[in-house]
Amino acid sequence: MGQAAPPLDLDSNLRAEVRPSGRVTGEVAIDKQVTASPTPSPTPVPNASSPTPEPVNTSAYWNSWFVDGAGPAGNILIANNTYTYTLDVAAFNYTLLRRTTQSAGAKVDPAFEELIADSRNREIVLTIKPLVPEGSSLRLGDDRHSYTLKIDLEKIRHPDADAARKFADGSMSITEFSAKASAGSIQIALTAESQGCATVAFAIFRGLQPLDHLVQRVSIGETSTSAPVCDSADPAQADALSSGLNPLRKVSLGMEGSGADATAAAALHIFDFEAYSMAVFVDGRPGKTPVYGWQTASSVVDFLKTDRFQNMILKARKDSADKKPGSYLPAAKELARILFSTKSGNSTEDDAKNAWAAFRAIVRESTESPVVVVRVASDVTSGQNRSIYVPLGILGAKGPDPVLDKPIIVVQPMAIERYPSRDKCIGDWMFAVPEGLENVPGAVMPPGFFPAKVPGTRISEIDKLRQYLAATTGSVTPLLTLASASAVGFVVLAHQDEGAMWFAESTDHIIPQDIEKKFPSGSVGIFAACSAASAKGRNTALLQRLNEQGFDTLIASPFTIDAGYGVVFASTFAEVMAEVASEKPPPTILNLFDKTIARTAQKFKDRADADYSELGLEYVLLGNPAIKLCAQP
Repeated sequence: MGQAAPPLDLDSNLRAEVRPSGRVTGEVAIDKQVTASPTPSPTPVPNASSPTPEPVNTSAYWNSWFVDGAGPAGNILIANNTYTYTLDVAAFNYTLLRRTTQSAGAKVDPAFEELIADSRNREIVLTIKPLVPEGSSLRLGDDRHSYTLKIDLEKIRHPDADAARKFADGSMSITEFSAKASAGSIQIALTAESQGCATVAFAIFRGLQPLDHLVQRVSIGETSTSAPVCDSADPAQADALSSGLNPLRKVSLGMEGSGADATAAAALHIFDFEAYSMAVFVDGRPGKTPVYGWQTASSVVDFLKTDRFQNMILKARKDSADKKPGSYLPAAKELARILFSTKSGNSTEDDAKNAWAAFRAIVRESTESPVVVVRVASDVTSGQNRSIYVPLGILGAKGPDPVLDKPIIVVQPMAIERYPSRDKCIGDWMFAVPEGLENVPGAVMPPGFFPAKVPGTRISEIDKLRQYLAATTGSVTPLLTLASASAVGFVVLAHQDEGAMWFAESTDHIIPQDIEKKFPSGSVGIFAACSAASAKGRNTALLQRLNEQGFDTLIASPFTIDAGYGVVFASTFAEVMAEVASEKPPPTILNLFDKTIARTAQKFKDRADADYSELGLEYVLLGNPAIKLCAQP
């Protein structure tokens, strides 16, 4: 009984010696490589008053699995089924311990490991906020805004190796093993609604301190064999669960191939809880404090919905047209104050100030406009988080004492993040541009305002647009002869409100349910007018529907765009498209948008001596900014 048990070596998953107490010494590692526990200090000569310290484990892993999952892997679900999703934290990575695909595992963020290593902490309490974007194929079983997870750190420091052996040899179920080895767990009901790739993220806080961030990827099929390939050529397991605060800078969550995946210079994530808002800023510069978290003084989402902010933008646009310097600065400064301020005396006040200083430094030190990823998650409604889009680009407004030294490129993910591989390109273009719009005078839309020849197809009647969007097979014959796998570019000039769009009469409109056409993944939509991305009402419903039907990039404004500007923008976009179609290498959609904004502003300056150079700051780019035009033969 006094001898140590022999070492257990399961393909380098677990290697430990077990004392009679059942505690583990030596090494515990379940993540493809063995991670040694911290080396204890030299052991003093034993005496009655100085017992030999026992080394402890400080590595920990998040583990997740779906109870009663019917698919061949832990992250493959069947549509129209509700599952109990379990998330726990333990000293073991369950997946690699048994070498099965029943579960998924990911190492905790280093900030979490620091808490484990601090012997003063015996227990910690975490707040976990699940994030299921509106329009996703997943839905939470209830409207709980967050979960409380109590973690017994001693169960991580002194793992149960005996239970690990039994689980590894198959004599113990994952539920039984979790009950013995887990330091804490939560269960969440999740419904798989429709076939496709989906994600659920978890923002994890200790009080007001961001501690970790998880992304669970799933593939949903009508049957266990019809689930699509998501994230990797290996649908069984590849990166089904990922963790860490620094990956918040990822431009995408990595769905359906990582070809367009990129890491931004910084990230700003906003979480609306039931009673308050939290903001997390990630600084991508090496050697800097990586993450700041603070409680905002007021709700960011509520601010974006106010008429006050909308009116500030409308006034800025008018002042800019009248050539008043710094016209957008008042709106930019107020938005910055809302985002980076806390209530006086709040414990996170320093983090808010330091995050703002870091943000400004990143922009100042960048040779070009830095890319900033922004995500906003509102409270859960009907099992999903409503998507809110923030016009953060306004912070790059010019003028005396600017908020930022230069413009920034703001990328905001869409609900469904497919992010197709690099070989996907935009080959077919459809311009939904009418001859006239309701209540827009002929002087604004004179005959011939839109180019007669466009690099694609034009639809100018609402009935034909409705027919095009309703088609489930086939499409309007493209003028560009390219591979059928190419994505579609869709430029829209229309009135839009509360999820409906129309040309001549508001009663003759198209609603999201009318859009049944399946577009190739990677398709791009550009809304030249109206407030399609507004946080108010149901204005984002059209964007969400297009996203569901194959669009991975959308450019729209959360504000009411003047029809006169939208008309010039749409015609200018067609002009620029025709000019750059043969460029090599082909331009990206971001290049096209920037050129169109600049030329539209120049036209207003030439025709009316008006300055609209900064109106492009009002638009938001949703999804993948890197998708390119197809190269012409």
